[in-house]
Amino acid sequence: MALRLDKMNDNFILTIDNVFSKEICKSLIKEYSKKLKKEDNKYRGYQYFDIDLKNFSHYDLLLNCIYKYKEKYPEVNLTSSFWNLTNLRYKMWKKGSFFKEYHSEHCFLNPYRILAIQLYLTSHKCGTEFFNKKIINSEIGRVCIFPAYFTHTHKGQPDLKKSRSILTGYVEFVAPGTTEK
Repeated sequence: MALRLDKMNDNFILTIDNVFSKEICKSLIKEYSKKLKKEDNKYRGYQYFDIDLKNFSHYDLLLNCIYKYKEKYPEVNLTSSFWNLTNLRYKMWKKGSFFKEYHSEHCFLNPYRILAIQLYLTSHKCGTEFFNKKIINSEIGRVCIFPAYFTHTHKGQPDLKKSRSILTGYVEFVAPGTTEK
């Protein structure tokens, strides 16, 4: 199989700006922040809320991003035709908090994950830092999609001045005839 150099240089990371408007991002923060449990959902410096995809009114916007990823990187289609966006989570970090450890999204507990999706709901002078030192800056409305594997080990960066919000999702292998794993 021949690999194109342009794909290797961007490391299979697709960044799409202005997927969600500032108004949509602010409205999602307002809606989901109310649903955070103040004590029970603390994990590695953030609080979270799992979103029911069936009731997520902007599902098509994220699906369009996945289609763009598949167009740019058609080799991802060679894995299987049975995969879909299965999880979406709202996360909120208080100022100074961030995901400190390098990690990948594919692991023992989540062996079906193929792609990770991040939608930045707030802008900051920080972002997602990959092990190879590539940084995707946090900008309101930006979507970043990348492989879930060890090849894209990453961590967060801190913002010491303000809290930040993000939606994270996963494209996973699913059983034929279903939309969920």
